[in-house]
Amino acid sequence: MTHLNSPAAVEPAARAPILALEKLDKRFGATHALKAVDLAFDEGEIHAIVGENGAGKSTLIKLLTGVHPRSSGAVYWRGKAVPLANPHEAIGLGINAVHQEVVLCPHLTVAGNIFLGDEEMRAGLLDHKRMVRDGQKLLDDLGFSLPADVILSSLTIGQQQLVATARAERRGARFLIFDEPTAYLTRQEAAALFTLIRRLKANGVTIVYISHRLEEVFELCDRVSVLRDGALVGTRLIGDTNEADLIALMINRTIEQIYYKDSIPVGAAILETEKLSGDGFRDISIRVREGEIVGLYGLIGAGRSEFVQSVFGRHPASSGRISWQGRDVSIRNERRAMDLGIALAPESRRDQGLCLNLGVGFNLNLPIFKRLSLGPLINGSKEVRAADRQIRDVQIKTAAQTALVSSLSGGNQQKVVIGKWLNHGAKLFIFDEPTVGVDVGTKAEIYRLLASLLKEGAGIIMISSYLPEVYELADTLHVFRGGSIVASHNHRDASHETILSEAIGV
Repeated sequence: MTHLNSPAAVEPAARAPILALEKLDKRFGATHALKAVDLAFDEGEIHAIVGENGAGKSTLIKLLTGVHPRSSGAVYWRGKAVPLANPHEAIGLGINAVHQEVVLCPHLTVAGNIFLGDEEMRAGLLDHKRMVRDGQKLLDDLGFSLPADVILSSLTIGQQQLVATARAERRGARFLIFDEPTAYLTRQEAAALFTLIRRLKANGVTIVYISHRLEEVFELCDRVSVLRDGALVGTRLIGDTNEADLIALMINRTIEQIYYKDSIPVGAAILETEKLSGDGFRDISIRVREGEIVGLYGLIGAGRSEFVQSVFGRHPASSGRISWQGRDVSIRNERRAMDLGIALAPESRRDQGLCLNLGVGFNLNLPIFKRLSLGPLINGSKEVRAADRQIRDVQIKTAAQTALVSSLSGGNQQKVVIGKWLNHGAKLFIFDEPTVGVDVGTKAEIYRLLASLLKEGAGIIMISSYLPEVYELADTLHVFRGGSIVASHNHRDASHETILSEAIGV
């Protein structure tokens, strides 16, 4: 569908480019990350950049914000060549970025982060009260329901992204890059962000919008450019394209090939909960069988993550019953869950699922080092073979086993999280937002990994805030609201509108 009724589908009036790229090129040793890109951004437009992980989007952001020097080519700001040699120069021109992974100071207050580097002073001392007051006014004006006086680390990841957005707004950005801005936002937070983006556009600010959620691109943007393998493969007016065309440009694959759903026979029950209750959820009764995906859908805070963290023993339940392969069990800690055969890939892979400053191989082998050891010593050859097998099977793109996980793209980091639990050989896999922040090609690869688990007799609990994902993949779908299950559906037997209404409560 072409979304011709979207306001963004109207062709923008001709504007002068605020920023133009001429044969912009970047190499990292033998890796050719960006290949002679010619692209112009018009003043006051919302311009989407889409592409698979590894297509060159992150490299482009880092070149435009002065983090990396370009290998060759030119950048023109309002018609004048500029070096963009460092972040300070980019910020001075009015170029700012709000990143998917928040780059702020967690130990400072929200106000402290908003004013970071430009603190308000009184008699030579920080005027924190004034910063809190002015910061709160800015947040309120932007429509972000956030307190300015709390420590940043006490907020959710999505809320921290809004703080980063408020900081960029205060800097007076004229060219603002959003990298996967809604990945961790609630519907209400995303709506407030979209309102702000439209207001910035109306004020002449150029927005570069990077997202794997193509429906957002069609809702917001004027134009869209597609990167593939470091090269620009096309720029389209939103009104002249559709999702299927963009996917074909990105990955040379049709949209029908993305959601991979095999018909797999369902076997015996692996996990059953009966009226399980705990902090943030109550009276949850579900069953997960061999070969089955059980989807949990709901708004942020509906109790889905709290429930699965209890099943994994991170926050034990206060009442109710858990049955594991036909017998009642008590899961009071994570070790007990892992010993039973339960694996959890958490929502925040960077904070909870990975050791970012350690190697890919180390992360993949974390759950099985006991198996790779003889007494206190680890068998080095077994360690290398186990990691190599997962890198190959899960198709992780990495220079070496020893490469730091922090150096990988978001999609490949997620593959490491999944790969380490495949190494563990669990029976029940819990995936909390398994494809957040990854491109459509990597999503298809992850869906195929899930299918391979099911064929081997495992069961899967999948939590996703992206309704099309759980709608297409779940054999049974439970809708959460206010800590409880309010509705349950078999595969695709209810409409998107019905499920969304149940989750919202209208």
